[in-house]
Amino acid sequence: MSSEQRKQKLAELIAEYTKFKEQGKLDLTSEETIRTWLNELLAIFGWDVRDTSQILQEKVLSKSEKEKLKEIGSQNTRPDYTFKVARQKLTFLDAKDITVKILEDAEAAFQIKSYGWSILAPCAFISNFEEFAIFDCTYTPERGQNANLGRLYFTLDDYIEKFDVLEAHLLKENIYKGKLDEIYSASFQGNRYVEKTTPDFKFAQQLSDFRLALATDILNRNTDYIGINSANLSYIVQIIINRILFIRVCEARKIEEEGLLLSFKEGGFWNEFKNSSYFDFFEHYDGPLFDRINAIHEIEISNEVFDQLLQKLYYPSPYRFDVIPTKVLSDIYEIFLSKKLLIGDNEVKDEIKSEYLKTKGAVSTPQYIVQEIIRRTIPKQKLLEEGIESIFDKKILDIACGSGVFAIEVYDYIEEIFRELFFTSNHPDFQQYFVSTNDDVIVNILGKKAIMDNCIFGVDIDPEAVEVAKMSLSLKIVDTSEYLESYNEIGVFGNKILNGIGNNIRCGNSLVESDILEIFPSLENNEEEFLNTNIFDWKGEHGFREIFEEKGGFDFIVGNPPYVEVKHYNVDLPYMHLYIKRKFPSAKNGKVDLAIPFIERGIELLNPSGKLGYIVQKRFFKTEYGKKIREIITTSNYLSSVIDFETTTIFKDRITYVALLLLDKSSPDNFSFKLFDGNTETLASQLRETETPDVAPEQYSILPATAITANPWSFDDNQLIEIKTRLLENGSLGDYAKVRVGVQVLWDRAYHIRPISVENGIIRGKSHIEEDFEIELDACRPLICNENFYPYRKDTADVFVIFPYDVADGIVSEIKFSDFEERFPLASEYLRRNKAVIEATVETLPKKFPEKYTDNSWHLFTRVQNHGATYPKILVPMTALDTFANVTSSDRTYCDNANVFFIDIPEKDENSLYALSAVINSTVYSVLARSIANPQSNGYFKFNKQFLEPVPFPVENFRQNTQLKSGLARIAKRIDELQSNYKSSSPSQQRSISRLLAAQWNALDELCYQLYGLTDEEKAFFSDRGRNIDRIQILN
Repeated sequence: MSSEQRKQKLAELIAEYTKFKEQGKLDLTSEETIRTWLNELLAIFGWDVRDTSQILQEKVLSKSEKEKLKEIGSQNTRPDYTFKVARQKLTFLDAKDITVKILEDAEAAFQIKSYGWSILAPCAFISNFEEFAIFDCTYTPERGQNANLGRLYFTLDDYIEKFDVLEAHLLKENIYKGKLDEIYSASFQGNRYVEKTTPDFKFAQQLSDFRLALATDILNRNTDYIGINSANLSYIVQIIINRILFIRVCEARKIEEEGLLLSFKEGGFWNEFKNSSYFDFFEHYDGPLFDRINAIHEIEISNEVFDQLLQKLYYPSPYRFDVIPTKVLSDIYEIFLSKKLLIGDNEVKDEIKSEYLKTKGAVSTPQYIVQEIIRRTIPKQKLLEEGIESIFDKKILDIACGSGVFAIEVYDYIEEIFRELFFTSNHPDFQQYFVSTNDDVIVNILGKKAIMDNCIFGVDIDPEAVEVAKMSLSLKIVDTSEYLESYNEIGVFGNKILNGIGNNIRCGNSLVESDILEIFPSLENNEEEFLNTNIFDWKGEHGFREIFEEKGGFDFIVGNPPYVEVKHYNVDLPYMHLYIKRKFPSAKNGKVDLAIPFIERGIELLNPSGKLGYIVQKRFFKTEYGKKIREIITTSNYLSSVIDFETTTIFKDRITYVALLLLDKSSPDNFSFKLFDGNTETLASQLRETETPDVAPEQYSILPATAITANPWSFDDNQLIEIKTRLLENGSLGDYAKVRVGVQVLWDRAYHIRPISVENGIIRGKSHIEEDFEIELDACRPLICNENFYPYRKDTADVFVIFPYDVADGIVSEIKFSDFEERFPLASEYLRRNKAVIEATVETLPKKFPEKYTDNSWHLFTRVQNHGATYPKILVPMTALDTFANVTSSDRTYCDNANVFFIDIPEKDENSLYALSAVINSTVYSVLARSIANPQSNGYFKFNKQFLEPVPFPVENFRQNTQLKSGLARIAKRIDELQSNYKSSSPSQQRSISRLLAAQWNALDELCYQLYGLTDEEKAFFSDRGRNIDRIQILN
């Protein structure tokens, strides 16, 4: 149906309603009547209210039922319509009878906004058909807020005029595609009077505050028992919070009596709650969540401390626990567990855990990303084909499970497949796990537990996170509120319904096994570090020995491995740091982050046909530290699929460059690649609408496993992959030349001198630490920085660098400070004036190596590299919009270590230098290099050594075809000459020179095509791709 047809349908519906009303045929005080018309309204916008996969409708309450709720003060009346996709709630519509004044009813507004906000919906709706209100739900609702805050309001007479607004908000396609998120993404930004916070972050902060208050109270009242054991205190506090929240959710879902926790205050909250936990809750639930822990039963806690939490759990608090998804509760814990409790000086404080210091806390993986990883790792069609008998044989693991975010989504995914298999087969051996209704089957408590016991496994190093993961799974067991009327049949009110839940979630270090004690036996002497290292033997008694014995490993591993640099553990857990660097080949290269050994460990834990799906920082696709894991993956053809994202805002309030990495231990011959270029708001719907490559391979680039190696990965279209593969047979740039770094000074803010004037051997200049001073020219060297770089830019110095070295015939000699003073009194006086600030900022050689250096060497660089490279060379900028190169013949010019490299070639004659620079400035090299380079923001690329050297380069042809090589050099020199003329010409002259330059650049590209031996089709391909930056326009 077109938009115009929908508009016409709406006009007809309004006319019909008006006619019925005029004839007195409507009971406008009846909510059921209102719903009839709202059903028609929703149908116009594509919704089928009878399809429970699209919309869930609440039971219509009678007047007596509403009065009863009012008598007990319950505000727990869910909106009438829940819009959903699969299991995920998207937004709400609440139907009101005509007596409710929607325009001014602040209570109704607070209710719908609270429900919308609690599920992270961008907006939610109220209507009695004659009025329609749309409420912004992206800010924290408060009871005292005006009814019109963040509201759009229409009457029946406005519907046609405001049709575009209604359609944008109500059309099913728009809601499914995330258009509401787009509409409300920037609402209330910059408004200091409205708190724009999501419930996960807000409640995490409130829980954190309560945890600190509770821990303080427990320590003060139980000092002898707690002592200085922070870990024990944290564990006790965590268990108490978990239990309270679990019971509150059970109240909201009608498993426990509404207000049960509040009723405990009458007899003293703590005594009432701990006794119920020990007896009633243990009998009903059992499981790890309600283990009878004597320590908790015996400690004393003041009743008043719980008021801080209880007031957040009940009306008028905006949290609606009857609809808050288990995923959001897990997210809350994920954020809140980034802090730890510490006891010191008889008081408790909390601080961010060291691994989260850089990111200032944890951010949970978005639900749609979790779902996508699971969907792509665990093939639904294959499980359906294998049948219901094989479901419990699937072993699925998250090796850094945190609060259980992946575990609960895996549960939902497997439960849906389990339910579908039974619905189609009605297998008699599995009837015990289901409750059948007229048109559906429901997995009962026994079935839920069977899935968790047989299929879901997790490990985490953090004991508090493990307890939360167990609670998340427990919440899944009782997440059956859609089937309230079938609670008895489902088994919700049975005894010990959580028994055994969470036993498969183990506390341990996924990367460190017992052999660390053989490698570093002294670890056992440091009790604190030994305990915190938390050794975990995967095949040991407390690991998952049976799975390895029976299956050889896990079938599927999913997760979001930590992005923490290994070096962060060097202080707190030095033995773990050394162990990881020694044990995992993938962790040996440079500044590796933990995600890399987690990938390697994941591969090890899979059985021979197992599959792995992670979301990863894609830096390792191209960086030097990722070389070894790339080698591990490509040597055995483990790569199955890469899903790349152009957006960098997938994680809330973080800029990240991430991709989904799918591995397959069965070594497929091909892998798939797809880039999603949509914004974050619509990404979830794009992913949902894209079939997996086994179902719709035409939606992907399907590439041969041989297309990638340990070299930096690039996932282009098939044509470029094929061309690169062929061209690499003739060599790469690294086979002919070496990319080298420039000089690294002691401290650039002091040693980099920007000249104001240079006269008579004296530089008058300034640095970052001093404004105006004089210094000898011979005490310095010209330094080329990455400023206004373009092809054949003159090697005029951007800055000068103080250079306390002599270089003769490539031999470098240090100039001691006493000698430096004699030869360069101005330079040495400048350094002496600033010695204190230099030594306070950087580590000088005498400080770093006191046994080797005296104070006479304090001014020298701590790292001497390529100081003897005084030969002619090619200069290239590291961070640039395109590949640029120029030639310098100066024996005094150096390049800046930070952002300019030089290329060292065997033949340093002018012809060879200009010829190679011509290749780097060509279109063919630009296209090839950009496909490998590391993309940066704003269209820039990083052309590091590891990205330039693997670029295809026809080594032998370049060496042997002297005619072609001379032609390239001649054109390059002519371009250099023309550009110099261009720079000094008038605008009219520049237009003429531009035409000459264009002809020369075309001739240069044509010679490079010949050098590479390209076919006409390949030439057209590179010409069509073109350079990123026009080589003439950049001169302006």
